[in-house]
Amino acid sequence: AQAIAADHRDASLSADVTLDPGPRLRFGALTVTGLDRMSERRTRKIAGLPEGTVFSPDELDRAAERLRRTGVFASVVLAEDAEITAPDLVGITATLTEQRRKRYSLGAEVSSFEGLKLSGYWLHRNLLGGAERFQIDTAITNIGAQASGVDYALGITLDRPATLTADTSLGLNARIAHVDDTDYRADSLTFGFGFTHIFSPELTARVGLQYSYLNGSDDAGSFLNRNLALPLGLTWDRRDSRTDATRGFFLDAELKPFLGFGTTDSGLRMAVDARGYRGFGAENRVVLAARLQLGAIYGASVIGTPRNDLFYSGGGGTVRGQPYQSLGVNILRGGSAFGTGGARFVATSVEARVRVTETIGLVGFVDAGSVGITGFTDASSDWHAGAGLGLRYATGFGPIRVDVAAPVRGNTGDGVQVYVGIGQSF
Repeated sequence: AQAIAADHRDASLSADVTLDPGPRLRFGALTVTGLDRMSERRTRKIAGLPEGTVFSPDELDRAAERLRRTGVFASVVLAEDAEITAPDLVGITATLTEQRRKRYSLGAEVSSFEGLKLSGYWLHRNLLGGAERFQIDTAITNIGAQASGVDYALGITLDRPATLTADTSLGLNARIAHVDDTDYRADSLTFGFGFTHIFSPELTARVGLQYSYLNGSDDAGSFLNRNLALPLGLTWDRRDSRTDATRGFFLDAELKPFLGFGTTDSGLRMAVDARGYRGFGAENRVVLAARLQLGAIYGASVIGTPRNDLFYSGGGGTVRGQPYQSLGVNILRGGSAFGTGGARFVATSVEARVRVTETIGLVGFVDAGSVGITGFTDASSDWHAGAGLGLRYATGFGPIRVDVAAPVRGNTGDGVQVYVGIGQSF
């Protein structure tokens, strides 16, 4: 019932509303319709609807989201039954539409110094009828790079949702790669498994077990790295958009203890990536964005650390305007000096993004990075920085990015670097 009274002298409106909350109900049986190749048993397990517990609209929304994020369904609708089943159960009907099981993707990115990167993958969304995602991905990078050879990689992953709980997935992975960087060349093999648990749409944790094999050479001779690692990670994403954020923050942290074999040391690798965004003005036409990256190796020497776990600075992912991985450290091995990655790393980026029209935006940015052996800012570390301007063209899948940058500090680069890609730089 409701009673509404208007007082025209005060231009005010008063309302008394009486609500009848109705009966206290529990979740009843889940009825599933619309399945084609997907297993009904697995569909129920993925939805994770808690039959017998007190009805909650939020819990119903979470069940629908679990089904959507498998990628198997083009449409997911969970609706309450019109009638109550005695004594206090409300049944739920899931109306589902499966989408095409297979898809592929092709991508390209180009940089004036790093050259061309080509990537692609083939994906099967429902390999065995239980929403298993099987993916084969490949990448060829540094095509035409100025200071390194061509890198290539081939990876295979199999992800199975709702393995331990409705919000926990199991992933199996294997990857082979060839790296031809400025200071070393190597062939690698990595395989392992891991669990990912989604606490909420913003918070995700992961844990895994991984074996890595790296056989390579550098200016001081050949090396062999073998280790067993236990990566532990946490991702907290509060951005309003993953490709063009105007507010919120993003935090990804990983701790990876590793056990070395042979000449490889044992230790701990730590990496943190933190990003923040703040919009100003009408429709957030001006956005300030900042990024901080930290990395460190503890308990292992630089020589004894797996080469692909060491840290470098320079390039589109760290310091624009400086050549890719141009900043590392110099150490001695066998009486010979050679360049390699460091055990300490810090990089920071600041951007001012201005939307000029609905589709055109301008960006000014400054990046800086440091790599060291024993500390972030001690005598073993060195700094470099770059700055530049960027152009953005908004599309339905994220802005197309063109950045032009030049070095402003350090002796690792000379000249202008150009970066082209999709989405903001971070």
